[in-house]
Amino acid sequence: MISAGIDLGSGFSKAVLYRDDGVVLARAITKTRADFDKGARDVLDEALALAKVSPSDVAYTCTTGLGRYAVTFRDIQVTEITAAARGAWTLFPKASFVLDVGAQSTRAIHLRDNGKVKEFHTNEKCAAGGGAFLVRAAKYLEVPLDSLGKLSVDAKGIQPISSVCAVLAESEIINHVSENVPIGDIARGMHESMADRAVGQLRKVGLNGPVTLVGGVALQSGFVEACKRKFAIPVNLPEHPQFAAALGAAVLGMQRAKKRMAEAAACR
Repeated sequence: MISAGIDLGSGFSKAVLYRDDGVVLARAITKTRADFDKGARDVLDEALALAKVSPSDVAYTCTTGLGRYAVTFRDIQVTEITAAARGAWTLFPKASFVLDVGAQSTRAIHLRDNGKVKEFHTNEKCAAGGGAFLVRAAKYLEVPLDSLGKLSVDAKGIQPISSVCAVLAESEIINHVSENVPIGDIARGMHESMADRAVGQLRKVGLNGPVTLVGGVALQSGFVEACKRKFAIPVNLPEHPQFAAALGAAVLGMQRAKKRMAEAAACR
C-alpha cells in the first residue's frame, strides 16, 4: 500500500511517496505557485513518475503546509507542526526536539515519546530567521545560495549581524559589503544570528535533549555548524531535511489508510 505526503510550503512544494513497509519510493520538489491545487498535482505526478506507479496506486493523500486546504484531491490535511514532528520522529525516533526552518517560519517543537507534539514555539512575524532571508542575502552578496554554507564554514572570521528585523539585517549586510568585509565572514555572521534565534526558541519549549534539524535551511552547512556550536548538544541531520514534513504527512496518511482498511474489513 502506498500513501502520499504533500508539503506546500511558502517557498517550495514537496511530495513523498511512502510504502507500508517504511520505504520511501520517491521524492519530488518544485517551487510553490499561486495555484496550490495544480502545484500539488504537478509535484505528486513527478513523484509518481519517479516511482513508476500510477495515481490509482496511492491509497491515501495527506497534505500539509501553507496551501494544504486548497488541494481538492487530498484525503486529509495536517498542520506543519504535526507533519514536521512526525517526519523527524520517523527518521530519528530518539530525538526529543525538532527545529524546522523553512522559507518564512522557524518552529521549535518538543516531542512526546510517541512522536506527537508536546509543545511548540514559532518565530514572530519578522522573517530574519527563515530561508527567504538567506535568499535575499545571497543576492546582495552576489553569490549562489548553495555556496553560502561552504563560505560560512570556511570563513576565517565572523561579521556579527545584530538586527532581528529582516529589513534591517539586509541593510547591515549591504553596509558590510560596501566596507569590503569578506563574504564568508558575513555568511557566518548570518548563520550564527539565525542559530541564536533558533536556540532561543528551543529553550522556550524546554530544550534538554537531542535536536533534529529539518526544513530547507538545514541544507546550509554553515547554519548546521552554527547550531552545533550554539546548542552544545547532539544534533541530528537527515539526508533530505527539506522533505521531513512531506514524509511526516505521508506516514500519518499511511496510518489513516490502514485504519480505514481495518474499519472496512470489520464491517464486512
